[in-house]
Parts: sequence; structure tokens; C-alpha cells
Amino acid sequence: MNKLDLLRLARQNLWRRKMRTFLTVLGVLIGTTSIVVMLSLGIGLGEEQRKSMEQWGSLTMIEVNRGMVFDEKGEPVGEAKELNDEAVEEIKEIPGVTVVSPAYNLHGEARMGRKEGGLQLVGLAPELMDQLEFKASEGRLLQGGDRNVLVVGQRVIDNFWDESERRAMARGMRGPGRREEKDPSEMMEQRIALTVHNNNNYEKKRKFNFTVVGILEGEYGQHSWQAYAPLEDLQRIRKFMLEGAKSRSDDGNFSQGGVMTGGTVRVERVGRSRSNSRDTDNYDYLLVRTAGIEHTSQVSEVLRDKGYNSWSMADNLEGFEKTSRTIQAVLGGIGAITLLVAAIGITNTMIMSIYERTKEIGVMKVIGAAFSDIYSLFLTEAGMIGFLGGVFGLGLSYGASHLINHLVRNYISGGMPMEEVVNISLIPPWLALFALVFSILIGVVAGLYPAHRAVRLSPIKAIRNE
Repeated sequence: MNKLDLLRLARQNLWRRKMRTFLTVLGVLIGTTSIVVMLSLGIGLGEEQRKSMEQWGSLTMIEVNRGMVFDEKGEPVGEAKELNDEAVEEIKEIPGVTVVSPAYNLHGEARMGRKEGGLQLVGLAPELMDQLEFKASEGRLLQGGDRNVLVVGQRVIDNFWDESERRAMARGMRGPGRREEKDPSEMMEQRIALTVHNNNNYEKKRKFNFTVVGILEGEYGQHSWQAYAPLEDLQRIRKFMLEGAKSRSDDGNFSQGGVMTGGTVRVERVGRSRSNSRDTDNYDYLLVRTAGIEHTSQVSEVLRDKGYNSWSMADNLEGFEKTSRTIQAVLGGIGAITLLVAAIGITNTMIMSIYERTKEIGVMKVIGAAFSDIYSLFLTEAGMIGFLGGVFGLGLSYGASHLINHLVRNYISGGMPMEEVVNISLIPPWLALFALVFSILIGVVAGLYPAHRAVRLSPIKAIRNE
């Protein structure tokens, strides 16, 4: 008996008992739908979390801070590593690292035209900005040779207010959640003046002017509230701030966690008290880019082993991925139980089929049908039930997934159009293929016992019993 004959005969046998076949297929359909939809929810939640983290910050970026490294018990391990040029060269040699940029960090008050506000200013190597995965939505990024220019995040403009806006806020006309959205494009080509006081002499101050040449992509991300300037510009600011400064370990201006400037601008720092000469040789932190997400965790671990204090979005992603895998396992297990019940239904259907076709099986054996033909026939019938249930179950799963996503989007947006599509249920191609193959396999496995029982029937007894 060839394969086409097996398929034709199996189809005819299933068609003879339409209602029973329909109910058995329905059980597989429900089981397949359950396991696919359950797994799709786990996959979708994980993917949305990943997208959210990628919007907030790159998964291939590591921030290396100057601070103590602690073990699992919270005890310090060795001394804090210096973040100087030697550290930059050392980190560049780590496998998987592609770019290392030193960075300074200032926070202070600035003026833009008639508006004043706070400014979080970061200085980095301008020629490396494009390699650090920054992207400009307007204007350009920092370039080698740049001086006195800024590239700002989308929400930096929210920190600048004129007198009328301040009075309106004071009267309660505007408040958080009710204020008008400001257009970041207003900052393009604007001059921003930053006034800095000397740490040693507050009366001594200097104004540093910058021109905005670019606006970064990403409305709400890690860099949305920061402005970026060339590293040398921030070195000039730091040099002025620390002019005449001596070791401050006794007067309280230096402390674990920060350098208190006593003026308008605060140079954030994590580390120990140190003298002026030592302090100007060290960076606030280093930005490290890896060759890919798969390298980020490995590089972070190597950095910690070397005594550096590192942080990356990928560190958080690992925890979320573990949680996502746990959710998928639990939801998949619930769906698998439903499919197991469907498998019992297939076994029951095939056993009932043996009782009804006892004579037919006996005749097939008498006229010379091989045991393998009878065995294959019953397995084919069981496999076809699994296949039909899998196909229709997949169709229903896609429909259920679409409905779930539609309802979630409406709930989140309140019925308003969304800029980004949210898919809390996601069915990748591999899941669809897995579900189809698994449902067929379940059918075949469920048909093993009935097929074995049919093969063991005595042809003489089968015909006589009929």
C-alpha cells in the first residue's frame, strides 16, 4: 500500500464518522490554540519589554563609573579604579569592545535667550559620537574639531522657562501633566550661556557660550534630557572651576558620591577625595560600546573582574528575559495540559474505530495486507486529526492574537491612534511551525496504542466475531 492509498483510505475512514472526527479535531484545535496564544503572550511581553529598553538606551552600551566594586555581601573589593587614559587603553583591549570614549558630567543653570533653566551637560570625544550609536533627528552630531557646540536631547527644552511661563506655573495655570508640549526644534542654532563659579572663590565666575547644532532622536530615552559637548570644552570648564583648589578632604566640599562645587555647576563624581592635579587627570565615567548585545554581558563581567564599576541596559535585560522565559514556561505548560487532554480524545476515538472496524481489519489481513500497512493506516488517521486540529488551531490563534492586541491598544491609547504599534501577543514563524509539528506529533503518539492493538487482532477471530 503506497502513501497516496494510505492518505485516501485514512481520509475516507475519518469522513465516515464526521461528528466524531469533528469533535476530536475540535479538542486538538482548542489545545493548539491554548498553547500558541499562551506562548505568544509570553513572547510578546518579552519583546515589548526589550523594545522599551532599547528606546531608553542602547543594549550595546556600557557606562563605566569610578567607584568601589562590592561583592555579594556588600563588602568593598579592592580600591576604586582610576578612570584615566590608561584605563581607556586597557578597556579597548577587552575582546568585544569596539569604542571607548571618556566623558565628563556637569549639571548647572544655563540661559537661552530670555529663558533660563537647568542643563545636564555631558562631554565626550566628538569624533566618536556617531560610533556610540547616537542619531540626530535634526542638524548633526558632534564632529572632530568641534568647539563650543552642543547636541541636545529632545526634552532638554522642557527645562527652559521665561518669566511669563514661570508666573503662569506659580499661579497654577500650568502644571506637570498639563503644560504645553515644547518643540525641541526651537533650540536649533540657539546660543546657550552657562555661567560657572570657581570652587575656591565663589565671586570669581566665567560665562561659557555654546551653539546648538543638533537634536538627538528619541523623545523619552536615556539621552533625552542631556546636552552633549566636545570633551575639551568641559575640560576647560573643569580647569576654571578647580583653579586654586587644594585638597578638599577636610572642608567637606568633596564627598563619597559627588564633588560639591559650592557654585552654580556641580561636577558629579563617584570616588574618593583627591587633589586638584589628580582630579584633572580623571574622567567622570567612560562610555563603552560592544560589538553586539551578546558581548555586552561578557564585557561587563570582565570590567568588574578588573575592578571597574560598570552598568548597562543589558544587565537589566537579562533579568527581564529570565522572567519572560518563566512566564512562557508557565503559560506554555497550561496550554500543553489542554493539548494532552486532546491527545486522550484521539486515543479514545481510534480505539472506538477499532471496535467498529474489526471485520474490516480482519479482511485486510486475510487478503494479504501487511502488519505495517494496518499500523501505518491508524497512525495516518491519528496524524491527520492532529494536522487538522493544528491548522485550524493556528488560524484561530492568529485571530485571537490580533483581537488581544487590538483590545490592549485601545485600552492603552483610550481609543486614540498610537504612534507605535504595541503587540502584547506575538506569534513568530517558529512558534507557528512548532505548534503544527507538535499537534501532528501528539496525534501520532496518541495513535500508537490503538494502531498496536489493531495489528494484534487475529483475522479469524475478527471475522468470526463480526
